[in-house]
Amino acid sequence: MKQTVLILLATAMAALGGDWMQWRGPELNGTCSAKNLPASWSVESGENVAWTCDLPGTGQSTPVITGDRIFLTTSDDNQLHAVCIDRKSGRIAWKKKVGQGREMPRGGNAAHPSAVTDGKTVCFLYGQGTLVAFTLDGKQLWEKELEKEYGRLATKFGFSSSPLLHSGTLYLPLLYLAGKNDPTAKNGTTLLAIDLLTGKTLWEADRPTPATKESLDSYITPVLGKQGIILTGADLVTSHDPKNGKVQWEFDVAKGNRKTNWRIISSPVQADDLTVTAYPRGRTLVALKPGGGKRWDYEGYVPDVCTPAYGDGLLYVLDGVKRYLTCINAQNGREEWQEKIPSDKGFFASPLVADGKVYMLNLNGEVFVYAAGRKPKLLEQFMMGADNSAASIVAVDDALYIRLPNKLICARNTK
Repeated sequence: MKQTVLILLATAMAALGGDWMQWRGPELNGTCSAKNLPASWSVESGENVAWTCDLPGTGQSTPVITGDRIFLTTSDDNQLHAVCIDRKSGRIAWKKKVGQGREMPRGGNAAHPSAVTDGKTVCFLYGQGTLVAFTLDGKQLWEKELEKEYGRLATKFGFSSSPLLHSGTLYLPLLYLAGKNDPTAKNGTTLLAIDLLTGKTLWEADRPTPATKESLDSYITPVLGKQGIILTGADLVTSHDPKNGKVQWEFDVAKGNRKTNWRIISSPVQADDLTVTAYPRGRTLVALKPGGGKRWDYEGYVPDVCTPAYGDGLLYVLDGVKRYLTCINAQNGREEWQEKIPSDKGFFASPLVADGKVYMLNLNGEVFVYAAGRKPKLLEQFMMGADNSAASIVAVDDALYIRLPNKLICARNTK
């Protein structure tokens, strides 16, 4: 059985190829095989910029890419759009109105979850529960309104989980605290499995939890572990059988020290056989073995929001609040190096590891590029200038794609 699962996971990863088809990329860990990427670029001068695209509205979803198509979401006066951009020219190939959104807390909107694609179908999710699928050419296949089925998605700072796609099934966590004075809201402790082609709910699995109040809130995106679908939130890390959602194992991150405000934002990441995740509010980083036992934990500058990236045996851990980047040996938890990032603003976007570099974008639109590896080196630091920049940088082939709230930029070496 174990060998069969490993073969299936390896096949799934190979099928993803080099395209960036869901939030954390082809290996679901913030890294990819792209080469000859620029270390710096300038929209103002045009240096190393292939094109820029003005978007119809704003949002913070990370672009996903398959072939010559780029997909992302926007909101324009709460009118939600699904957007497709031609990767060669940077022109908008198609744009579809998909419903009415709403203002989210702290000035956000419903265009925060990232899209997902299998190379034939693309699915968009929005923070007020609209889930809609299209062909790559823009023909709508189906639509679901999750709030009609499950009540208001009432996370305190706006629902922003992205779907995980595996073997034709979308996996979506509904982990949230019901909003006050909202009769349509109820506590969510559920994992959904939805067929990508039809939108049919295949199953929904309850996820019992000891958490209460804001500790129920989870903003994470699931990851594909060695045994199943990994979720973090509501005081637990859990692994679920992809076929039926049954909990295979769980790890209690709050055992003996339970709080009421331990919401979780940073998503788990798979580092070979280990599942690595931050505790709520960035207290500790823990690596769990297949089966849920702890391999190691690390206390220090740990993410509250940003999800670590993993490549070549190393974890790149970004504490976006205190602005530290730490390189950790994934197998033993040993700190290789740690650098205070010379940034005046925090980070919400997660790091990208590609072509021997670590790319990071802060909330002011400033880019920091470090060398990947066991010795710290800041390669470049430059300002793009866009407030509320929270989408992670992605890479495909020899190009970077940088999503600012109202603009998408393609950076490529031009020398």
